[in-house]
Parts: sequence; structure tokens; C-alpha cells
Amino acid sequence: MTFEEAEKILLERPSVVKKDDLGGVLACLERLGNPQDKIKTIHVTGTNGKGSVCAVFEVAIRSAGLKTGLFISPHLIRLTERIQVCGAEISRAGFAAAFEKVYAAGPELGFFELLTCMAFLHFERSKIDIAVVEAGIGGRFDATNVIKKPELCVITSVDYDHKKYLGDTLSSVAFQKAGIIKQGVSCIAPVLRAEAMAPILKEAELKNSPLHFFAPEFEIKSYNWENDSITLTRKKTGELYPFGIMGSPQNSNATLVYEGLEILNGMGWPVNKTHTASGFEKVRLAGRFQTLTSGPAFGRAVFVLDGAHNPGAAQAFARTWAASPFAGLKAAFVIGALEDKDYGSILKILSPLAGSKVIFTRPCSPRAVDPCVLADIFSGLRPDASIEVQENIEAALLSASKARTAAVLGSFYLAGAALEILGDKSRSLGV
Repeated sequence: MTFEEAEKILLERPSVVKKDDLGGVLACLERLGNPQDKIKTIHVTGTNGKGSVCAVFEVAIRSAGLKTGLFISPHLIRLTERIQVCGAEISRAGFAAAFEKVYAAGPELGFFELLTCMAFLHFERSKIDIAVVEAGIGGRFDATNVIKKPELCVITSVDYDHKKYLGDTLSSVAFQKAGIIKQGVSCIAPVLRAEAMAPILKEAELKNSPLHFFAPEFEIKSYNWENDSITLTRKKTGELYPFGIMGSPQNSNATLVYEGLEILNGMGWPVNKTHTASGFEKVRLAGRFQTLTSGPAFGRAVFVLDGAHNPGAAQAFARTWAASPFAGLKAAFVIGALEDKDYGSILKILSPLAGSKVIFTRPCSPRAVDPCVLADIFSGLRPDASIEVQENIEAALLSASKARTAAVLGSFYLAGAALEILGDKSRSLGV
């Protein structure tokens, strides 16, 4: 089977299946020899921050000389981004081979379930030391929750998202996230609102899991807009840590990784504070307040790419935008969203930030919201704005480039498409 054949079959599978049963995934893995039981893992869930936390964990652990696996979602440009070993994406040939094996063992599985099984199989075959595994949706019935005993469980945040599957209260969302907690395995999380903490506390008690809630130990000292990074200060010591992902939530994400690595060190893993600092500094992650200057075809405009795919992520973007040199400019916004997202709340958060021009477009997903629907909502929020609808993403970016500064928001699928179209060749901001 070729990569193209595997990709075609995968993309035709349902992207989300019902979230109340792991039987199909377990049966498939059983036929594959249960590769998930033969590797060490760190299991990460959360409404926002999962990608950042996973990326930093992986780079820090790799800095210690260990062979790492990384499973993330979504991808921005290539399906192969989702499965990595030591920072390198799975090859197209390796992807096709893993898919063929998994598809034969579980032809009824959905898109994410198949990819999850492929990741476990690839990690086992690659003889990794430890894999960082990001949950897709929720946790309790997420395909990744076939891991019996991870080294560490991480809940990065609890907020509203995927209400159809996770419920419409913080308590119900937290209950689903808490499902990754395993018997006797340490779990870490930030300090959360009481209604979110309660289900996690209950689950940890049932599983006899050491549970740690951490308030941010770091604060953002400065934003380095020219290289998409920040400098963190550790509150207790005043130590400075360069951190390679932009954004206001990174003080909390950095805390979870810092403390998580301390726990792993106490378990005998050869990771120390030098490796932590290296992970902080070397990590990079596209689509998180990522700034790039386009080529001449787009007028060498400055674009900021950010997923901002739920209200919490949109609020985080808003805080970072307010601190940025772009806040005072009349930036154009390019916005798209998926139908299972709370796009009404996202638009409400973004509406005060946009300049006079907003272009709505359709992300590359069958779940994309009709951009005309988004435009109608936004016109009620910002009747003063000049609103366009462009079904074609490239046309939307070209229109936005005329403002010289633009933000692309609302979906990682949209951010990924923009990154592919614009390229990431120049880091000069020109502001």
C-alpha cells in the first residue's frame, strides 16, 4: 500500500466516533500484539495546552539522550506530523506500512482510532524509551486511553469544548479528562476552578493516584516577538528561562513540565533541570501565535497564525495580542471555524480585537462552518467592520495581506493551510 492510498482511506473515515467505548481499539491492538503495553508513556489531556506541554516534554526528555516518541493532534500540514520519533516525523513509507497493518486488524475503526493504533505500533517497532501521547478528545473514552500504566498523567486545563461529547458543564468535562488517571500513577494539573477539581480529586482517590495541583511557578518576563519566543522567570529563584513557544498560557504549561520532569527524575528517569531548561529553550510549535512574513506574492505582509479554536484558546490569544506590537495596528483578521466548536463565543472574544477588515473562510475540513454563518454573527458584533467571505483560503489571505498585518484564527486546520500557503521563510517582522 502506498502513502497516498493509506491517506485516502484515512481521510474517508469518520473523524470522531462515539465516545463511550474503547472495545474496538482494544480489539485491534490485541490483534497487533498490544504494542501499547510494551512502551513507557506520558499521557496528556486537557482542553488547551496539550500540544505545548507534549512538545516541551518530548524535547526535554530527548535532551537527556533518551529515544522519544511523540503522538499529537491535529496535524497542521502533513498527516505524518502526528507520529514522531526523536523529533522526526514518521516516513511516508513507514506510515503506509503501519496503516496497512493496523487497518487489517481494525478496518471498522475511525480516523483517530486508526492513527492511535499506528502510533503505538510504530513506537514499539522503533524501540523508543518513552512516548509522550496526547489525547484527542476528552480522555476517559479517547482512543489513547488504552494505556494501562503510564509513567505520568497530565491534565493541562479544563474548559468548555466538544460539548456534544464531553458535556456542557466544567464538572462533566473534568470527569472525562480525569478518565486518564490510572491506578497508583502520579497525576499533575494546574490549579482549577472548584467544580473542575472535584471530579479529578474523586478519580485520583478511587485510583489511589498521587495528585498534584500546581499554581504557575513561572511568570513571563518578556516577549521576544522576532523569534516567536518568551523569557520566563522562576518566581522562587529569579532564574531566567528562554521558552520557545509564544503565548500567555505558557507560564502554566512550563510549570507542569518542570514539575512533571521532577517526578520522573524521582522515579529514576535520567532527566534533570539542565534537560528541562534545554527543552524550554529548544522547543518550537507552529500555529501558536506564530508570526511570519509572507513572500512577495502576499506583499511581504506580517501574519500571525493561531489555532484559537475554542473560547479558552481565543482568550489566550487575546491576552497575547494585547501585549504584542500588533495590537495598535489596524490588522485584518482571517477567521474560520468547525461546526462542533463554540464559534459564537469565539467570535465574541475576537470581535473587539479585529481591525476594520475581517475575512471569513472555510477551513480544510468536512466539519467546517459555512463562512457566511460566521459573517452574519460577526456583523451583529461589529457593524462597523468591513466583512468579506472568501471560500478559498488563498484568496482570503491575499485580501488580508493588503492590511500589511493580519491574524489567521479559529481553527488549527485553517492555521495549517495558511502556513502551507504562505510558507515560513522569513522571520523579519518589519514592525
